[in-house]
Amino acid sequence: MKKLIERLLLFFAGLPLLIASVLLLPHYNYLVLHIEVLIVAVFAIIEMRDLLSKKLPVAPLWFALFTGLMLPLAAFLHAVVGLPYRIIPFALIFSCLSILSYEFFACFSGKFDRAVGRLSSSFSILLYPGYLIMYLGIMTIWPNAGAFLSVFFMIVFGTDSLAWFFGMIFGKNNRGIIPASPNKSIAGFIGGYFGAVLAAVLGFYMFNSVFCHCLTTLIFIALATATAAIIGDIFESVLKRSSGIKDSGSGIPGRGGVLDSIDSVLLAAPVFYILVDLFLGA
Repeated sequence: MKKLIERLLLFFAGLPLLIASVLLLPHYNYLVLHIEVLIVAVFAIIEMRDLLSKKLPVAPLWFALFTGLMLPLAAFLHAVVGLPYRIIPFALIFSCLSILSYEFFACFSGKFDRAVGRLSSSFSILLYPGYLIMYLGIMTIWPNAGAFLSVFFMIVFGTDSLAWFFGMIFGKNNRGIIPASPNKSIAGFIGGYFGAVLAAVLGFYMFNSVFCHCLTTLIFIALATATAAIIGDIFESVLKRSSGIKDSGSGIPGRGGVLDSIDSVLLAAPVFYILVDLFLGA
């Protein structure tokens, strides 16, 4: 019962607050959202480093934060400060060079047995969550970014919440199909896709001036985004099982850690970004 209440509070309070921060505070190219993304990225990087440290050697925390925040910070500088888009590929190159340079100087200690593991963990943090979360910041430069971001969050959280709800109600006899996440069920997957379609239809009517005559396309984008969100959720379950932990953290009631709460968002964001750019010309 406690977990149910926590889930419902997160959905009926957390999602509206997130959408409100996008729709009501678009000032300075969604400065508030960028600050939220950077704060979330900090905690996600810390949790990802702790998770990887269970199996791999990791670089110091300051270095993980330095390289992991480079890309979301570059998106902030591009969207809010107005620096040219090339700041983003420059930040990616600089992050990669920083990781390689760290290992170059570390080799002077004469100890090489931890280099491969440290490189793997550092590049993993750069990619997940650093690179993937960057797409939330890039979306803010779109015309009608508030509508697109609201629909994106509705799709992801609709997928996640209805997958959990359908799985809890109808999934008792069809679970266990995903070894890394045995509580996932066929009913849950059906519920997740239903939630994505429902979010697309709701978004279509809420922002009809933006998505007019695009309902079919929006539903297709929602289904693809939902698939990415589901894979992102399962991917993090694989990481946690490999590391021997249940949750990435304990800061969010009913969800675990920050990484547990954004695992679906991380993989869904670039998929949504690419499909909207291709089919809706944002």
